[in-house]
Amino acid sequence: MKEIEISKTIIEQYHNKLLNCLENDIVVVGSGPAGLTAAYYLAKNKIKTTVLEKRLSTGGGIWGGAAGYNIITVEDKAILEEIGVAVQRKGNLYTADAIEFATALAYRAKKAGTEIFNLTEAEDVILKDDSIKGVVVNNTTIRTSGLLVDPFCIAARYVIDATGHQAELVNMIKTKKSDFHPGDLKEGFMDVDRAETEVVEKTCEIYSGLYIAGMSVCSVFNLPRMGPIFGGMLKSGKKVAELINERIGSTNTS
Repeated sequence: MKEIEISKTIIEQYHNKLLNCLENDIVVVGSGPAGLTAAYYLAKNKIKTTVLEKRLSTGGGIWGGAAGYNIITVEDKAILEEIGVAVQRKGNLYTADAIEFATALAYRAKKAGTEIFNLTEAEDVILKDDSIKGVVVNNTTIRTSGLLVDPFCIAARYVIDATGHQAELVNMIKTKKSDFHPGDLKEGFMDVDRAETEVVEKTCEIYSGLYIAGMSVCSVFNLPRMGPIFGGMLKSGKKVAELINERIGSTNTS
């Protein structure tokens, strides 16, 4: 029966993909601009990378541009051009179509070798020897329904918190570890120049095995918000990939 053939094919393919991604070099939680950029550069370097996105669609805040005006801006067009997004020069800025940007970024990350699981929420982290070793995940609809259904685990050598304003993984550790003091997780008032610069500068390993990128950096370090300009997000994603690329490379050769 054709209906069963369709169902069987989907279930088998998803099952195989999930089994293959239970152990990874990197798990990126959050598929906004920083998370997908990190995944793209990691996978491009042949590092096994899995992205978890709790929503149905990837892209985070890209889609809406500013107040639903689906145009985004950057000051540096290099990464956008690398992933094939058309840009236009407007004074000191470059503009791009938010829909093209969101879809191109996900496509390039996937084509580089990233596996992406949507509707998959990280509800906890795996902590061993005081180092993050992966994430505890569940289906988003189960979580939002408040059902008491046990999760499963996905392992990684390193995890990236790219969950945006909430810095969700950092907050999980803060809640449970009394000796972890990142401060209040919140952004400051709007200051584009400072935020665009410092979000890249402060991209780092915030806890053993856990890196932060994008708006998670802003929340952890109380940086200003920056609105619909995405260059800092992209550069933060690229920087975290470079930090991990270098670390994995030195580990593999030691």
